Amino acid sequence: MLSSTMKSFLNNNSEEINSKFSSLRSSINKQRKFALKSRISSQPQATDFEYLLGAFIEMYEPYLKKIVRLLYEKGYAIDVSSGFGSKNAEFQVMTGNFSIDYVTKNKLEKIGVKFREYNGSNSLIFWPEEATLESINTIWMKIIEALPNKGKLTAPSTGIDAILFRRKYIPEDLQLRKQRLFERLKFNTLRKVSIETKRRQKENSHPNKIESILGLFIEEIEPQVRQAVIEMNKKGYATDKSGFMDNSCDQMIEGDFQLDNTTIRALEAIGVQVDTNPSGYTRLQFSPLEADIAKIKRKWHKIISLLPNKNQMASVSMTRKAREFRLEFQ
Repeated sequence: MLSSTMKSFLNNNSEEINSKFSSLRSSINKQRKFALKSRISSQPQATDFEYLLGAFIEMYEPYLKKIVRLLYEKGYAIDVSSGFGSKNAEFQVMTGNFSIDYVTKNKLEKIGVKFREYNGSNSLIFWPEEATLESINTIWMKIIEALPNKGKLTAPSTGIDAILFRRKYIPEDLQLRKQRLFERLKFNTLRKVSIETKRRQKENSHPNKIESILGLFIEEIEPQVRQAVIEMNKKGYATDKSGFMDNSCDQMIEGDFQLDNTTIRALEAIGVQVDTNPSGYTRLQFSPLEADIAKIKRKWHKIISLLPNKNQMASVSMTRKAREFRLEFQ
């Protein structure tokens, strides 16, 4: 057991270290506030690089500017919440929607970096040995070196704060402008779905036959894909998810069904990607040319017309959400 003297020494030493980290963070935050205020005053528009990040570069802690750019070159966007973490600022965190494979996790653990998953967001965490930017940046550079190179970032960050940031700006790049239109369409569509679902539950909370099979109210399905989902199930194809994907430029329907090679070739001929995993779960996916609900709906109609009719209703959805729906409303 530790003696009372040793415990006191360790506690005092820990308090001293925490105090140094807190002081360093306080100094960094003052620099960030000043830099952001100056930036907005001199250049209020976001660059295309910042549009992809979903933040002004000055919104990050100043010492992370180089880190953010290097990560961007390797295909990663991190949230502005990255940097000093916890009440005492004793650890550093890299937060975002990036994915990490098993091999990379092992590499990171060897340099003292931990991987965490929480609420759809991922993070890397490490504890610097000293309360200095040199010590902190040394580990950040090791992280960058360990991460697989996915090529320069091209898809905008899908973090909530990033999406909200982009709604305020019009990018110069034409492809990014297209992305912005799809993000706006997705936001408005999901808001409409939410309003319609609440109204339906209030006015009539009794599901009909097709809703019982799907395990949701029809109003919960996004309007551009609603009829397609119904028709697929009537043709015998069980669906689980549908509509906008994380990248708002993409549309999908997925479920526990399989397609023959002839049908797959016909779908691929009109720009539809068909992916099936080893268990037979399939996703139909395509990228619309325009952010237009009516045109997306017509594309889905064309896709469903190519699916052979099994002349039977699809089996009841057994996803957790569907089962909970039936317990609550039947």
